Amino acid sequence: MEEAEKEIESILQEEIKLSAIDSKITYMHQIAEAKALLHVCRVPLTELEDAFFSHPSAPTVSPKHRSNYHSILTSFADFASRMQAKIAADVTEEIAQAYLTYYWNRGVSPKTYNSVLNMLQCVFRLLCKDNNPFAEFKKRPGQIEERVPFTVEQLQKIWETLNSPTYHMLHKEEMIVLYKLALYTGARCGDLCLLRWSSVDMQNRVIRFMPHKTAHSSHKIVEIPIGDVLYEALSSLDLSTDYVLPNVAYRYQHNSGGISRDTKKLLVAAGLKPNDSGTTRRVLAVSRMGFHGFRHTAASMMICNGVNPLVVRDLLGHTSVDMTAHYTHVNLETKREALQNLNVLPCLPQPKLIGGEKPISEIIRELSTEKLATLGQWLDDNLTINQRERLRELLPFAGNEVTVAS
Repeated sequence: MEEAEKEIESILQEEIKLSAIDSKITYMHQIAEAKALLHVCRVPLTELEDAFFSHPSAPTVSPKHRSNYHSILTSFADFASRMQAKIAADVTEEIAQAYLTYYWNRGVSPKTYNSVLNMLQCVFRLLCKDNNPFAEFKKRPGQIEERVPFTVEQLQKIWETLNSPTYHMLHKEEMIVLYKLALYTGARCGDLCLLRWSSVDMQNRVIRFMPHKTAHSSHKIVEIPIGDVLYEALSSLDLSTDYVLPNVAYRYQHNSGGISRDTKKLLVAAGLKPNDSGTTRRVLAVSRMGFHGFRHTAASMMICNGVNPLVVRDLLGHTSVDMTAHYTHVNLETKREALQNLNVLPCLPQPKLIGGEKPISEIIRELSTEKLATLGQWLDDNLTINQRERLRELLPFAGNEVTVAS
C-alpha cells in the first residue's frame, strides 16, 4: 500500500507538469494571435492612397504617376466594397484575383495590366507586410518595346529632311538645335526642352544639370562637355532668355507629347518606319524609333568607338553600367572589326589574300571605270566612319600594294 501511494503521487505530479505544459502552449498561441492582430492593416479602402503616400518608405513619384495611383486605388476600392471588404485586411486573395480578372476583361494591353498589378502589389506590400493578397500573381507576357538607335545613313536622311525648305514644323530652328542637343549629349527629351542657360557654361564649354528622372533618387548632377558642332549651334541662340529654347520649353510645358509626335512625323517624312504595326487592342503598335532614339544612338556610337562604359554611364546620368548596357547596341561591323583584330594573334594562321597572292591594288588597277564607280558606291554604303578615315589616309599612297584579309 505504501509503495502504491508513492506511485500514485508520482503520477499525479507528472500529470500536473503535463497540464502546465498544455496551458503554456495554449498561452503562447494566444500571444501569437494577439501579435498577429497588431499587424492587421485596418486602413479603410477609401484611404489607401493617403496611407500609402504618407508612409515613410513610400516612393517619390511624379504628379502624373500619382494620378495613376489615385485612379487605380479608387477603382479597386469601389470594386472591393461591393464584395463586402471595408478595410485593407478584408482584401483576400480571392478578391484580388476577381479584380485583376475584371480589369483584364476590360481589354487592356499586357503593359497596362502589369502596371496596375505592380501598383497594387507595391501598396499592399508596404501597408500589409506579409499579408499581401496580390503577392502571388504573375505579370502577363507582352511585346518588348525596345528602342533602336539610328544608323549614320538614317541620321543623314533626318538631317536632309530637316534642312529641306519644303519641310515645315513648329519652331523649326529651335527644333534643329534640340535634335543636335539630343544627339551630342544623349540627354532625355524633357531635360533638353527645359534646359536653362544657367546650366550652360559657354566659356568652359560644359552643360551641368540634374536629370529630372533621377532627381528624387540619385541626386546626381550630369556634366556634359560641349563639342564644336553643339557650341556653334548654341552660339546662334539668344543668350538673354531664361530657357535655351524658349519656344520649345513653353510648348513642352503645355503639351509635352507634341515634341514626340512631331519627331515621329519627321522620321516618317525621312522615309523611316518608327513603329512596328499592331493588329488588335492587345497587340499594340510598338514604338522602335522616336526622340529617345537619339539617346540610344549617342550611347551606341560611343561604345562602338571604344569609349569606356563608365564614361558613357556618367554622361548619360545612369546609376549603374547595367542600365547603360540597355542603351548600347553594337552593330555588326563593330563585331566584325573586333573579330578581325584576332588575326594578329601569333597562334593563328595568317589569313589568305583575296584572289590568291595577287594584291588588291593590282586588281583595282585592272577595273573599268564603270566597275570602279560600283566599287566606290559599295564602299560608301558599307564602310564605317573609322574605316573611311583609314581609306582616306591610304588614298595618297594608292600606288603601293595594299592587301585585304579574306
